[in-house]
Amino acid sequence: MNATLSRFNIVSIVLGFTFLYLPIVLLIIYSFNESRLVTVWAGFSTKWYVELFSNQGLLDAAWVTARVAFISASVATVLGTFAALALTRYTRFRGRTLFTGMVFAPLVMPEVITGLSLLLLFVAIGLDRGFMTVTLAHIT
Repeated sequence: MNATLSRFNIVSIVLGFTFLYLPIVLLIIYSFNESRLVTVWAGFSTKWYVELFSNQGLLDAAWVTARVAFISASVATVLGTFAALALTRYTRFRGRTLFTGMVFAPLVMPEVITGLSLLLLFVAIGLDRGFMTVTLAHIT
């Protein structure tokens, strides 16, 4: 019984990892395809990577994305650490339930709703939509 269960577990793990990682491997392989069509293999080529690294607009967008990711991850980590310390060290304080609800709200609220509500907030208070508002939205 135990050997059958362990074989079942191994097969389940292999199937699970295959389901997760096979699409990524196929995407990497087909990224070197010369054809524009994904379903037709026309030969090995690095043409698309040359076009990618020669497109300054895409490189600028990637740099902005990396900056937003670094800043928002750093600030969110610091704020999350402070929130965790407050919730664990101070077990009773006025507004604890509200504070706990605000901390856990992003876990249950869909990202689209959060994004749209933050966009409406930024427009309502007159903030220009740009790097700062995108970073603030990602921190939440």
